[in-house]
Amino acid sequence: MASDNVAYLAMSLDGFLAGPDGSVSFLDDFASDDYGFHDFVAGVGALAMGSTTYEQVLGFGWPYGTLPTLVLTSRDLPKAEGADITFSSEPTGDAIRSFAETTDGRLWIVGGGKVVADGLNAGAIDTIELYVMPLLLGGGTPIAAEAFDGLLTLRESNAFSNGVVKLTYAT
Repeated sequence: MASDNVAYLAMSLDGFLAGPDGSVSFLDDFASDDYGFHDFVAGVGALAMGSTTYEQVLGFGWPYGTLPTLVLTSRDLPKAEGADITFSSEPTGDAIRSFAETTDGRLWIVGGGKVVADGLNAGAIDTIELYVMPLLLGGGTPIAAEAFDGLLTLRESNAFSNGVVKLTYAT
């Protein structure tokens, strides 16, 4: 069983996960620092993401090997070669909770904004690890596609010398 369902995300200072064209290339300027990513990934037992994020990742080439992955979609999508993919059209919260019960380690909610909002509102996300990048995109994919009525509790904050700030919240 997963020990923690965590949305591990990077966003611009104005709250966007991706730019107006859907690109996350704004992160390239910050790729030289690790920010603890490798330690985080070492504790991940499975992934969950929406179909838009899945299709974007497929365009890069599947980087997650055989980590079990839940893709939330109502569409027929191609399966990444060699990947352990489960497609689900269940409501987001139900799908995440069911999938988490079958995995070991943390379940990484990769994105996007609709999955994060739906997961939070369904109580299926335990932690948000958020990296705020010091730039303004002016538009794009917001961190949440709808409001979350709950309060988040700040557990940790770290500032990096390049202006990136890590915020860890419990839900």
